Amino acid sequence: MSLAAPALAQSVPELSDLVGARAAGGETQLEARGYVFVTTNTVRDTKWSFWWKERARQCVQVATSNGRYEAIQSVPEANCRQTATTLPSYPDNRPPAADPGYGDRYGPSITLVCFGGGSAPAAQYQSGYAYNSRSHRFEPQFGTTLGREGFASDLQIEIWHGRGRIRPEGKLISPIHSGGDNGWWTIENLVVTPDRITGQYRMNGLNKPRIDIDRRSGRIAIRAATNFTGRCDAGNWRGGGGF
Repeated sequence: MSLAAPALAQSVPELSDLVGARAAGGETQLEARGYVFVTTNTVRDTKWSFWWKERARQCVQVATSNGRYEAIQSVPEANCRQTATTLPSYPDNRPPAADPGYGDRYGPSITLVCFGGGSAPAAQYQSGYAYNSRSHRFEPQFGTTLGREGFASDLQIEIWHGRGRIRPEGKLISPIHSGGDNGWWTIENLVVTPDRITGQYRMNGLNKPRIDIDRRSGRIAIRAATNFTGRCDAGNWRGGGGF
């Protein structure tokens, strides 16, 4: 009998009215609805906080920017129950099933927010003058060439129950793509070891970016038509040098 993988980040209908609310008022409402604050971390201009509701055994992450709640999502409860800065190492990389703080018997629970930059193919407009031997004068010329342009972006990765998915943003999403699942793409050939996380996802039939994450340093590299390098902050949101 196969085991169904639990959902990863999902919207929380009972809290949807708090999206757009001021953070101070939102915290009061969360507490009134039975949620207890767990921890918080700031990534670039966004503050990510985690709240736990014991009665429903539900963990939610709240993204706050410019003093207002931007998004509220339900995430695996391990994000609210972790107590260490790094995941422990086991011979087969599978923590005991009885320890909810590190996932389940299929592997660890990891949530990452990564930010950095890269380069992507781009058409570049060019103009100038060229000498015309027939008219014996310089004449304007215009055209486009294929080059590359730099960009800054961020992405989110979630791993749970031996499965993973990635939510790229901005230039990391090809103009022609499969659409994913509400902005998420499944990570295929996922391998999680104490030192690295590797895999790939299918942006379209020809573009299959490869992911390589160093769990000790937090560095991430994505190789495809669009290249990206950056740094990831771990989903236990308690700092430390790895995850």
